[in-house]
Amino acid sequence: MKTLLLGVGLGALITLSAPATPAQTKQTTTTPGASAAQANAAALQQYQWKLRTEVQRKGETKSVQVALVRFDSNGQMQTTQISKTPEPDLPKFGLRKVIAEKKFREFKERVQQLGDLARAYSNLPPDQMQCFMATAAVTPEITAEQKLIRVEGGNVLHNGDSMTVWLDAASRKQRRVEIQTSLDGKPVRIVSDFRDLPQAGPTYLATSRIAYDDGDVVIVMTNFDHERLRAETAAAKP
Repeated sequence: MKTLLLGVGLGALITLSAPATPAQTKQTTTTPGASAAQANAAALQQYQWKLRTEVQRKGETKSVQVALVRFDSNGQMQTTQISKTPEPDLPKFGLRKVIAEKKFREFKERVQQLGDLARAYSNLPPDQMQCFMATAAVTPEITAEQKLIRVEGGNVLHNGDSMTVWLDAASRKQRRVEIQTSLDGKPVRIVSDFRDLPQAGPTYLATSRIAYDDGDVVIVMTNFDHERLRAETAAAKP
């Protein structure tokens, strides 16, 4: 079972922050599960959708950005900003200005670091994923709604971290990924939920939530309004 789950797990992590590009999926086509992940990634490239990113600080929303997501003819993800909240009004003079600018800069840097950390987990090299699967515990998990397979392991990217992947027991499609890690000695929890598009469509990342330092900083990403592109439109993508 672990051999089959390996490829599916790779697909789950690759799509944690974005669907895989052909270059990424090419490296993981050694198992039936990997082939399924590659096919799912290719199917997602026939869609465009909106991505909403909300950044919170101590429970207060600091910024919201909405972008249009689609793929170019080379399979590379392209995002076009649709809307964004304005930058905050900072003091314009004196010491207050210096302090406010420093805090704002540090906050933006922290958000960037958290995004980089999430991407590092979503783009685990095959050898690290194989190491995870070799030592992971695989157990069935039955809920009121569905039957799942839970794959749980540790020391994935850093010593002491952990990752749990939930797969649909029948289809082997990813349903949830949860990562417990740290940044500068403070806890980071990344939770991503997956859904299937209607009419037997591909699996996509519905929501991903990155919480730092017990919620001091939270980033919430939501993908929605998926629209299948016409064949001629897809072929003409820049």
